[in-house]
Amino acid sequence: MQVLSDRLVQALERDGGTLHMRHTVEKIHVEQGRAIAVTVRNQKTGATWTEPADQVIANVTVQNLVQLLGAAAPAGYRQRVDKLPPASGAFVIYLGVDQSAIPAGCPPHLQFLYDYDGAIGENNSLFVSVSHPGDGRAPDGCATLIASSFTDPTAWWQGADYEALKHHYTQEAIERLSTFFHLTPETIRYCEAATPRTFARFTARDQGVVGGIGQRVSTFWSLRLCQPHPDSPPLAGGRRYPSG
Repeated sequence: MQVLSDRLVQALERDGGTLHMRHTVEKIHVEQGRAIAVTVRNQKTGATWTEPADQVIANVTVQNLVQLLGAAAPAGYRQRVDKLPPASGAFVIYLGVDQSAIPAGCPPHLQFLYDYDGAIGENNSLFVSVSHPGDGRAPDGCATLIASSFTDPTAWWQGADYEALKHHYTQEAIERLSTFFHLTPETIRYCEAATPRTFARFTARDQGVVGGIGQRVSTFWSLRLCQPHPDSPPLAGGRRYPSG
């Protein structure tokens, strides 16, 4: 699963690019309606500097893009972003298990829906990715099992007891997965979970959302930010799903 990231880095460096790890872009500077520079912070030292740029590609959500532009964000664009329906977060559980926990002939991906009248999320639906022997994701005799479910990020930021909520979702996911997989204290060797707070910390996405904007004709292209110069690309908010 690391291969894609490795290839992207190789392509970037091949064409003269430099990858900065643990650095945060804090602001996009705009002059006469054109992005001209970014403010960058070194997360380790706290040092900041302004990096001039001929072009800026903002691989962020539209909400983060408005934050980075600050007062330079067009008023109409800001209003459209404010009116967007809430994006989804994700709860993801990562398990390292004995191979005996995986049923024979198990496919690499499964989708479970437990209550057909319930929500498509909140552990009622779980999308599961399972490693196979020899694919490099687990030692011999073991397997990885990753299950994700959409969740409302608001509860994870406003709840009174975050750790209790995380523990509840973790145990509930294991219980439901156990109806198909053989999950016991003996077969589970490793367990950790990620929530919208986790994704906010490691991806800097607003509220740790993963779903981005629902792809409809009305939103697919309308939330671009066109530059006035004909040779400049648009600034646009993107989407990623950080659960793999």
